[in-house]
Amino acid sequence: MTRKRASRAKQTHKAINFPPSPLDENLTDATVRGFAEDIQISNFIESACTVCGLLAYKSDMSPLADANIDSTLLIPDVPVTRAERQATTDPIRPLLGPVLLPGCDDICKTCLEELSEGKLPPDSLANGLWIGEVPPVLQDLSWTEKMLISRVKHNICTVKVHVSGMSKMKANVVSHSLPMPKIYHALPPPRDDLDEVLAFMYIGPNVPTHKEFKRTPMLVRRNKVKEALEWLKLNHEDYADLEISYENLDAYPEDEPPVVVNYTMSMATNKDSEATAVNDTEEDEGVEDGDCPFVVHGLTGTYLEHLGKVRPYEITARAVEHFKSQDVPLAVPVWVWWT
Repeated sequence: MTRKRASRAKQTHKAINFPPSPLDENLTDATVRGFAEDIQISNFIESACTVCGLLAYKSDMSPLADANIDSTLLIPDVPVTRAERQATTDPIRPLLGPVLLPGCDDICKTCLEELSEGKLPPDSLANGLWIGEVPPVLQDLSWTEKMLISRVKHNICTVKVHVSGMSKMKANVVSHSLPMPKIYHALPPPRDDLDEVLAFMYIGPNVPTHKEFKRTPMLVRRNKVKEALEWLKLNHEDYADLEISYENLDAYPEDEPPVVVNYTMSMATNKDSEATAVNDTEEDEGVEDGDCPFVVHGLTGTYLEHLGKVRPYEITARAVEHFKSQDVPLAVPVWVWWT
């Protein structure tokens, strides 16, 4: 060992004081006080930015009224918004003023920095990402109802409802892409066409009745579908030339699924054996009353694997453009249309 290395080792040995001395009261109080401040609920509350609509910590946001920005930057040259129409006689016109998220008054740091520099934030709603609020007629749609109002069928879905011997119900939906998407010019599609893109499996101790069907996401409310299609025809540009087939709609039953029910008798648990631990002693999954919870599994890994290599705002833009290209109404939450 050289003299220099030996000297360094000696200095290091002297710098280590083990075991360390106990904390004094002042340092202990400061540590506890700092920890308590860091875990305050206010530090974890999130809110949506009125400019981009993305969630951010409330503590990191600023009131839009106090921000020194040029609001004209949020008024696009080409209209990206559209006022809701109630009748065919109503004119098609954009919303007036800056494109902001209704009901939100705060702005995130990223948008504030961009606007302060006189730039339009890439994630801003004014940058072609506005989709509007979800109207009541498009809310609370069942899984099957969402399929009936989609102009493009680009996925095949298999719905499995499993009822355990303890009468607990749960459901899973597996969705994968069609080789060739099917585009409809009249909606809802004929009832027979639904068998090509939707399959329903029911596993349980008894043959399902109307009571069980009512708890699944497979029923169709004809009036709900009618109101949704009429609203989309008035307010969504991709539905302007849509023909609403009331004859096809009347062919859908309201008290049973519109597709064939593949029933399998089983008294076993509804837990997935591959995902259950050996020492698992919990009860069966699902609920005994009310709507059946279900999980959607989309086989989209190949399509999405490259998106992690781009910036977040590009992922958002690509998602919006993808659903636009599929003639999917973006006036509703995007996750709805993974059918």
